[in-house]
Amino acid sequence: MYALATAKKEAYTALKKALGKQAAVTPDMLLTPPKPEYGDLSFPCFELAKGLKRNPAEIAAEVAAKIGPSELIQAISSVGPYVNFKFNDAAFAGHILSDVTKQKGRYGKSTTGKGKKVLIEYANPNTHKEIHVGHLRNFSLGASIVNILRFNGYEVIPVSYINDLGNNVAKCLWGLEKLHAGEEAPVDNRLNYLGRIYAEANAAIGDDEAKKAEVSEIQRQLELMEGEWVPLWKKTQNWSLDGLKLIFDQFGLELNHIYLEHELINDTHEIVKRLLTEGVAKMSEGAVGVDLEDQKLGFNLLRKSDGTLLYNAKDLALAYRKERDYDADRLIIVVDNRQSLAMQQLIATLKIMGFTGDVHHLSYDMVTLPDGAMSSRKGNIVRWTDMYDAMYANLVSETTKRHPDWSARKIASNAKVLTIASVKFVMLRQDPEKVLTFDMQEAMAAEGYTAPYVLYTVARIYTLLNKAEIAPEQRADLLIEPVEQTLLKMIAKFPDVVQLAGATYRASAVAQYAFELAQEFARYYEAVRILDDNDTNRIAARLGLLDAVRQTLSNAMGTLGIDVLKEM
Repeated sequence: MYALATAKKEAYTALKKALGKQAAVTPDMLLTPPKPEYGDLSFPCFELAKGLKRNPAEIAAEVAAKIGPSELIQAISSVGPYVNFKFNDAAFAGHILSDVTKQKGRYGKSTTGKGKKVLIEYANPNTHKEIHVGHLRNFSLGASIVNILRFNGYEVIPVSYINDLGNNVAKCLWGLEKLHAGEEAPVDNRLNYLGRIYAEANAAIGDDEAKKAEVSEIQRQLELMEGEWVPLWKKTQNWSLDGLKLIFDQFGLELNHIYLEHELINDTHEIVKRLLTEGVAKMSEGAVGVDLEDQKLGFNLLRKSDGTLLYNAKDLALAYRKERDYDADRLIIVVDNRQSLAMQQLIATLKIMGFTGDVHHLSYDMVTLPDGAMSSRKGNIVRWTDMYDAMYANLVSETTKRHPDWSARKIASNAKVLTIASVKFVMLRQDPEKVLTFDMQEAMAAEGYTAPYVLYTVARIYTLLNKAEIAPEQRADLLIEPVEQTLLKMIAKFPDVVQLAGATYRASAVAQYAFELAQEFARYYEAVRILDDNDTNRIAARLGLLDAVRQTLSNAMGTLGIDVLKEM
């Protein structure tokens, strides 16, 4: 059991004994006091006083008087309606350092999810479209939740579902034939080429009903997998998938399986047919859907009047396919909040169908740029490849200035890590339900709430450890400075932060923690002499503390899918 959990257990065990049958106490009732001088843990007596019809301050004083010190708790006092617990700093610090030293890369892990299987569907772009900055929030959030849940002991299966048939695909093929017939496609960046064709075709089709009918016919042929458009689709679909897989690898996405929309067509037609037969679905002006008005979810349209299927219908088939393939306890779908109604309709329809799986929509808001929103249809997007190239070039230039003695290979390697880290951290540091404004220059900044700032802290610690001629030691008794105690107590919070992030699917909690720990280290670095000290035992103790900070920051960034650097 980690240091903070052990201390909480000692506190609530003492509270249970002091209160007897008057109240049930759990570790969750223990809070952090508003002021450090009050102590390290606090138990409010308001609810207890309400039940006993007594003054909460009197109860707090009585309870505090009944509790004595324990291994990690040195003193107990009451302040108003609170019972406060002060840790034995040396014992608590020793426990923390022991935890980190023994656990290393496992420090912070828990068994909360032991025996539970979770399937996470994320990284769901369409083929025949470019990957832009807006997609990166989905990639980052999904991958981080995979890591965080695994850190909490869950068995996690990450999968992707790629739409390779939709209306955008039909428009892209139309554009290739009608606007670029006979044109030789570029060998590299074919995904970007198709995305530009799609945007151009979308503008050319506009409100022209005849052209829309041509697109509908293309889509119909693709769903049937027959007709003159299928060969072109197969060729361009391969281009798209090859391009997407390269980006997935570049971004470090782990996927057990990639489901493709066209593979679900037959299952989807069978589901729609069954829903009609059973009376769950009904016809409306030639279209088919499920009436969810009684749940205030409108009409869940599954098949259009021209016979083509909608995403909502194929999502039903996908849910059953995922359940069949993996039999997970929970199915998490990471998709932006513009699809919230569709997700609600999906879950409601599955329940009507008797689907017993637990489906959860993990939503997030859109990504905008400082100068406004983006649109693939209009073509006003910031392409991932363009953004990556610009950020990478910038970071190569900056690293070269700082380290003219480094080899080109080493500079390139560091710049690649920093580019991906800078993007991921910005995408994760903010709560998912908030609109995120992505500023490329701000993301790469060495100062502020950024990945480079946190990674520089890790690199600085590596440098200090390598520079020192003394090995780090666990000497908690020598870490007596207030800034050292603050740093240790922050390290102790990490397991709780990871558990909270796993319970709430908020990677932002981990990102914020990493930033605050890095800030606390910066204050410590300014306030305390680490290597320049005449007491070698104290130097060894402080190096031990630095190593614990390094390991904790590395673990935190690792759960976000971000690699750390030993030099920057």
